[in-house]
Amino acid sequence: MKQIKSQKEDSILIQSWSTYDFKLFPGSKSTKPYLHFQFLNPKTNKEERQRKLAGLKKGESISVLKKQAKEMVPALIHLLSNGWNPIENTFNDLPITPLSTIQECIAYWLKEREIKVSNNAMKPKGLKTNGYLMDYFTKWLTEKKYLFRKANTFTQIDIDNFLQKTSQERKWGKVTYNCYRQDLGTFFNFLLTLKIISENPVNLTKKKSTKKDSSRFKIYEEDELKNVVELLRKDARYLGLYIATKFIFHYNIRPIELTRIQVSDIDFSKRILTLAPEKTKNGDEAVFKLNDETFILLDDLVADQPPDFFVFGHKCKPSRLQIHQDYFGQKWRSFREDYNLSSHLKLYALKHSSNYYDLEGGVSFEEIRQRNRHSSLQVTTLYIRERLNKNQIKASGSLKF
Repeated sequence: MKQIKSQKEDSILIQSWSTYDFKLFPGSKSTKPYLHFQFLNPKTNKEERQRKLAGLKKGESISVLKKQAKEMVPALIHLLSNGWNPIENTFNDLPITPLSTIQECIAYWLKEREIKVSNNAMKPKGLKTNGYLMDYFTKWLTEKKYLFRKANTFTQIDIDNFLQKTSQERKWGKVTYNCYRQDLGTFFNFLLTLKIISENPVNLTKKKSTKKDSSRFKIYEEDELKNVVELLRKDARYLGLYIATKFIFHYNIRPIELTRIQVSDIDFSKRILTLAPEKTKNGDEAVFKLNDETFILLDDLVADQPPDFFVFGHKCKPSRLQIHQDYFGQKWRSFREDYNLSSHLKLYALKHSSNYYDLEGGVSFEEIRQRNRHSSLQVTTLYIRERLNKNQIKASGSLKF
């Protein structure tokens, strides 16, 4: 009489990991194939067999089933290594798990960033930038109907799609693109640390190269400066941008810093503008002595406004609502398009042009250092060599020929 083998004896060991043996039962005429392993039930303290059928096709040969089973094991190991209880399909009370949606992961990350700010481990402006990024990402996820996807399903293709589409919509420059890409990488690294994902999809994407982008820091010709300032001065639609460009040119204040200025930062009696450390890019306090022109422009703009109002608020007028950090860049591009100005006329290049003409006029390196708030003259010297030139070859001054 032929002895009937048990399913246990028929099972084929696929892989062992930690205390787990993942085995394949190839099935029979009446039974579907499945992958199984023993799991200790914490409630009963007894091992129970866990069966996984998805991914295995009934009727396939043993070799095909073994291949399919091998492909299933890494995902199970990933889940178990993160504290997964397959009996109840839960994770050791973790706030987010590999089964969490990308929407849940975003919410948890932002909450953790808020905690870092409260512990002085992160600056509030960093949290605000993260918030903008996740607003854009959530908008894209919503449009794609991806809000309920698991974080570990996102690939390089998804990330490239999001960054490229959002960059086009919001007209990001290369530097802005790279900054948001880096922040998105930080988010996925956070998930990687928590073992929510097994690899960071942002790492496979490429940052924009600015090394050979000569137009990024192209110095304005004098007639270009004169034309731009005259167009801004005459067009009431761009009053806020006109005032902002004065601050960029004369004081080298960065556009993102301008969005943080409040009425309370201005001492009208002393004609002093003071930016607290949390409002500057380098985290140091900055004190500016206002000249007659900028003082009058500011005085007219914020006359009788409450101290907590932002100077450049909603619609670039004094308001309790702060404008977006990319506002001036977008406004500048609109202005440039309205007047059909060359694309090489960059907003931030006004800062470099100011320094270039100051150097030509005999201003010292130290004054350039102070206005740019560089940490040392070495930084200023490098900045001058790399940024303050027109890439024009001048004739030799020698009279010996």
